[in-house]
Amino acid sequence: MAGRHSKGILNPDFWRPIGYGAVIGAVLMLVFLGGYHYAGSSGFCGSCHSMKYVHGQWQASRHKQFPCAECHLPVGNIAVRFVYKARAGMRDLYHETVRDYPAAIRLSAEARLIANDNCLRCHFSTVENTPMTKGGQNCIKCHRYLVHARGLARGGTPFE
Repeated sequence: MAGRHSKGILNPDFWRPIGYGAVIGAVLMLVFLGGYHYAGSSGFCGSCHSMKYVHGQWQASRHKQFPCAECHLPVGNIAVRFVYKARAGMRDLYHETVRDYPAAIRLSAEARLIANDNCLRCHFSTVENTPMTKGGQNCIKCHRYLVHARGLARGGTPFE
């Protein structure tokens, strides 16, 4: 009778690895989510040398209460945002590492579409009764300097 509970799911040795796995999984998930959240913060975006000027312009703008990701990441489910953020982040990391960012930072065509969609997401009630809602709108065409000031955004990675 004494050995009856020594085998199977009632044995503590059966549950111990499952418990360890659950704890390790929870810790890894918290680290991953914390890293994902931090990597989307404006402080993180402004920490790269090539983004210092752009970050400073944003801090002086009327949109400074919104994190960079609010304008520069696509709206969608977490998978869409994660894939875009990972792809853009790897590209930025590469250019920071090899120090070849151009002196004038410009939005790609894809980034321009994302920014426009995000402008309209927040400001739709302002433009809903204007020709802007008929399609083909380009908020950045007229409001390019609203957040990042006049002139081309200086970036680049000069060797200081």
